[in-house]
Amino acid sequence: MKPSLSVTLGYSAAMAGAVLIGTSAMSPAQAWEPKRPIEFVIQTSPGGGSDVYARLWIGIIQKYNLSPVPITPVNMPGGGGAVALTHLKSKAGDPHYMTPTLNSVVTTPLQQEIPVMYPSEDLTPIALMSIDPFYLWTNPSKIKTWAEFQEKCKADRLSSTGTGARAEDQIHISLLQHAAGCKDFRYIPAKGGGEVASNVAGGHQDFNVNQPAEAMPHYPDRLIPILGFSKERSTAFPDTPTHWELKVGTDGEYAELMDLENGLHQMRGIIGPPDMPKEAVEWYENLWKKVFETAEWQEFMKNNAQQPIFKGADEYKKWLTTFENNHVKMMRDVFKWPLRSDLRDRNGK
Repeated sequence: MKPSLSVTLGYSAAMAGAVLIGTSAMSPAQAWEPKRPIEFVIQTSPGGGSDVYARLWIGIIQKYNLSPVPITPVNMPGGGGAVALTHLKSKAGDPHYMTPTLNSVVTTPLQQEIPVMYPSEDLTPIALMSIDPFYLWTNPSKIKTWAEFQEKCKADRLSSTGTGARAEDQIHISLLQHAAGCKDFRYIPAKGGGEVASNVAGGHQDFNVNQPAEAMPHYPDRLIPILGFSKERSTAFPDTPTHWELKVGTDGEYAELMDLENGLHQMRGIIGPPDMPKEAVEWYENLWKKVFETAEWQEFMKNNAQQPIFKGADEYKKWLTTFENNHVKMMRDVFKWPLRSDLRDRNGK
């Protein structure tokens, strides 16, 4: 889904100095750095969610002079990310390629027989930069509270909408259905997050599970968050209760799978081709840590109500493995959706 690019690249002299000092201090000990322009392979068309993130990050890197070579955005849309992932896989061992990650880098390889199956194993995780939280959004003229929602969803089939089919939106909506004991939701796929929000705001569908950036143009008159999916209430929406507070799915494992920290919320990170040299991974990890710490990225996350989480290569790989396993469990074992016929288990069989 596409976030709002609400941050400019203005910066203070103090912040610039801090970043540049950090870069120069580490240069003498640095055993590797890129030798030619870096290709940032983007899974969406220009203007799509990943494109907005990639170009923001590139702008920050250029402004602070964090890379000795240019970073070139290359849009490769198609197949829900299949084209970009296949291209990245073909660049094994070459550390001059990378791609921004979102949930489709997990859901697409699980459903399409492309060279990548599990990104944590078949590619090189570099850094997790944030998590976009999901909220349950409704038009207040139709549903104002979780109690109203639950009453209506148990009495009748509510209509929902999300970006695409059998991707993160539909997965979280299906989790909610099971956790709350609702009648089967009607799911209507849309082309993008803006359309999703507009459809609910306009009363065409009853609800959606979406990130704040998409809903804010309609908030609070035509869209409100009535449920958050985290252990603590968000500072962005302090009056919105969480699914833990209201005990939604807490009698089983659905609550954990819907949770912000360990669940299936939208991730934003960086991944590279397979077999990257260790020194290159370390260089990129340092680069993205510096991007994460800039005022621009911190402000962007705050303005878009994102969870600021940084994980380096090893931590991100471990986190991504669990993330993939949770998707397999939900898509195949709970929802009974067909996955790729050659799917291997985590023991490599």
